[in-house]
Amino acid sequence: MQCPKCMVEMRVEESGYVQNEGKVFLKQTFTCRNKNCSNHGKEVKSIYLPLTITDDPQAEVTEP
Repeated sequence: MQCPKCMVEMRVEESGYVQNEGKVFLKQTFTCRNKNCSNHGKEVKSIYLPLTITDDPQAEVTEP
């Protein structure tokens, strides 16, 4: 994912789990790596990836 201002590839600055309405998501926060960009070190974008939780060790792993 690229910074919208300088087009340099951003990095995941932090990640964690979020629960909303009984569903669990992995939240990833992205910041710009370019020291010359006004977005450097700022939260530029956050994405939420849905997770499936199961106790079944034989559960099928699927891609979203």
